[in-house]
Amino acid sequence: MNMAENTSKKSMLPVVLVLIAVAIIIGIILAFELPKANAVAPTSTAEASTAEATATQAPTEAVATATPLPTNTEVPTQTALPPTATATVLPSPTAVPALALKEGGFSAWCYPDNQVTAPPSGKGISVAPEGTNKSSVVDGVPNVTIPGYSCNYVFEFNQPAPEGLKVEIYDWLQKKPIFNLPLDVASDNPNAVVLSTTNSYLSKRVFWEYTYKFVVKNADGTELWNNPVKLNVPWRPAICLAGVYPKASSLRCPLRQDSHPWDAWYGKTPVPNSDEHPIP
Repeated sequence: MNMAENTSKKSMLPVVLVLIAVAIIIGIILAFELPKANAVAPTSTAEASTAEATATQAPTEAVATATPLPTNTEVPTQTALPPTATATVLPSPTAVPALALKEGGFSAWCYPDNQVTAPPSGKGISVAPEGTNKSSVVDGVPNVTIPGYSCNYVFEFNQPAPEGLKVEIYDWLQKKPIFNLPLDVASDNPNAVVLSTTNSYLSKRVFWEYTYKFVVKNADGTELWNNPVKLNVPWRPAICLAGVYPKASSLRCPLRQDSHPWDAWYGKTPVPNSDEHPIP
């Protein structure tokens, strides 16, 4: 048995020796080749300088790349702005003229006094109906034909007439008005106002003729028109023996007892007509 073991040991010895030899050879090879593989290949001085310059410039190039070079700045074109809102001069509103009587704005008309029946009411009517007596203008003074059943005095303005207008009427003394009457806005013309009256002194034959002064005022008393207006009977009777017309309201001549020292017929003969004979 010992002999068998010895024989086996002897047969394995060469194998072990071979393996050891192979390991030694591999170790020697590795000892020479590994330093060569790890060694940096030597470079020339020029190459080194170039590498250093490249390494030095690398940060600059990096910075240059990071900061974009300025491009040509375009001059901003003039953008067309919307038109500036300028203060447009608006036409000033047409000034409303002051309230005033129109040129030729006064007129009058009267229903004749020989009415069989009462005529229609003339209140507020500015346009003269058919068959009425209409005023005229003589020497620049309006003339109103009387007598009348009633008379309408019409005042037409340059714009719609306000409420509250009135007319003051003065006699020849002209100290204070004998009438202060309201005027009604006409129903057929908003620019006109009307005084419709049956007052004897403004529509009847109280005198053969008489000239009043008419003054139209607004509500606050401002004068709008001031003009004479003549009431006139268009016919005349015969002269009395005293040399005067008979009284207009009664058509009677003055009696002797009615005479005064300042009368033209005072103390004269023949004696003026009596009441029984009013017209010569």
